[in-house]
Amino acid sequence: MFLRYFSIFFFCFQYAAAQPFYTRIRGGFGVDLYGITPRGAITAEAAFGYSNRSFWNVQAGLGAVSRANFRSPALSAALTHCVILNPYKRNPCFPQLRHYLIETYFEGGLGCFMVDRYDNGIYLGTNRQRLLTPSGIIGFRFNMLTGKWIYILRLRYTPHLLPNDLASYVGVGVGIGWR
Repeated sequence: MFLRYFSIFFFCFQYAAAQPFYTRIRGGFGVDLYGITPRGAITAEAAFGYSNRSFWNVQAGLGAVSRANFRSPALSAALTHCVILNPYKRNPCFPQLRHYLIETYFEGGLGCFMVDRYDNGIYLGTNRQRLLTPSGIIGFRFNMLTGKWIYILRLRYTPHLLPNDLASYVGVGVGIGWR
């Protein structure tokens, strides 16, 4: 069901905005919910390795997990490769805001989160949480351009590679970046 709606959204959104070159991002910060974070995290990101149609992005986050039987800080990290999806042309560093307000990317990579599994073991006995939970990342990234800022929306499918009760399959992130 999710895959069906995701594919319809993908093919329809391609016609909304289109260009093979993009606005470069120096850095950004934001909030991620689920996905590579157990419940949520405040994140920072930086882009590097630019080519004409793609770039690499590294992201790190700090969050917390609070359940009835488990409480811990959580660290998350991701390395993704973003490829622009649209067919029109424009200059890479000079956005034309009257014509191109949204940039659409396909995003794929690896991510993980880490929790302190020994934090609760003193009071509750042995804890079976994993220290590190890696996951794959497949999704879409939308950059909305303004004169000074770049607003970021990330929709991700994150299948975890090792089983964990805290991991989730779908995540969303919002952020703000600058050029």
